[in-house]
Amino acid sequence: MKIVLVGPSLMQRGGVVSVIKSLEGFLNSRGATVRTIATTTEGGKSHNLITFLSAWLSIINACTLQRADIVHLHMASRGSCLRKTILGLTCWLLRMPFVIHLHGGKFSKFHDTELGPIGRNFVDFVFRRAASVIALSQTWQEWLKTAINLKKVTIVFNGVPSYTSTQKDTTKPIILFLGRLCTNKGTGELINAMIDVMEKFPNSVLELGGDGDLEIYRRQASNSPNIKFLGWIDDAGRQAALARASIYCLPSWNEGLPMSVLEAMSAGLPVVSTPVGGIPEAITEGVTGFLIPPGDIKQLAAALCKLLNDPEQAAMMGKRGQERHRDRFSAESMGNSCLEVYASCLK
Repeated sequence: MKIVLVGPSLMQRGGVVSVIKSLEGFLNSRGATVRTIATTTEGGKSHNLITFLSAWLSIINACTLQRADIVHLHMASRGSCLRKTILGLTCWLLRMPFVIHLHGGKFSKFHDTELGPIGRNFVDFVFRRAASVIALSQTWQEWLKTAINLKKVTIVFNGVPSYTSTQKDTTKPIILFLGRLCTNKGTGELINAMIDVMEKFPNSVLELGGDGDLEIYRRQASNSPNIKFLGWIDDAGRQAALARASIYCLPSWNEGLPMSVLEAMSAGLPVVSTPVGGIPEAITEGVTGFLIPPGDIKQLAAALCKLLNDPEQAAMMGKRGQERHRDRFSAESMGNSCLEVYASCLK
């Protein structure tokens, strides 16, 4: 099978890149011929325009001369949506089956309030011409069927490799956050909650890994030496951070199905997060972690304290999360689900 994966450059950062890398590795291991096409890079606007035009020509080539079997478009909001809908329309005009894989937790807001009537009609037109649309959760599947009136929407959970779990230092427990430091991820609320947590557990540490509004949050945490900023960390640094952490926390306001939560589960960490997007389909309240309403600093602090006060319960939640990762959120599970989608499209 010849498969074309379309999304950001694999040299970029973020969850979508992680999904594409993982999927590419799995498909190659199954004997598929895989080609990746980048629609954006780390360059400026003019460079990215050239990158997109090159991607568009590559899609035409894949649909005509190389004759791929299927094109897999990884889409988020705004510019990503515009680029992928143009490429999807191109595939449809050239009679090439294409799959839209919807990422990003704000797509519904973008679709309903930012696109405008003409843009929304165009996006809906292309979505309805896709051989299949992939949603990250049941919540997103239901929204796609209702808002865009789609019939072929398949749930494919994100998948991540297994991470090493090690014995944690309960005398100096580490709460870990990985992702872009910004309002949408609840970074400010987590820092405020951690200040409350440190009153009861003065040895506890919060590690924040990621880029974003670093200076804003450094100022917010300036009087708290136990709050540490790791900056952006590579795969090795990510594995090391997960290995030494005791709890993972991501108090987001909007999400799809965040890769960092799945990575934390694979590493055997209990997760404190929010019931948004696909997170409740990964984290079960009281079983693999706790789900707190976005913005509720008191409940967030209480959940973290509960886990810090009971390391045995935290370890049991982490073990259950690790089992769930193996069953539903492994890279192999995601890859097999995508292969099933491709097969159904080609029929």
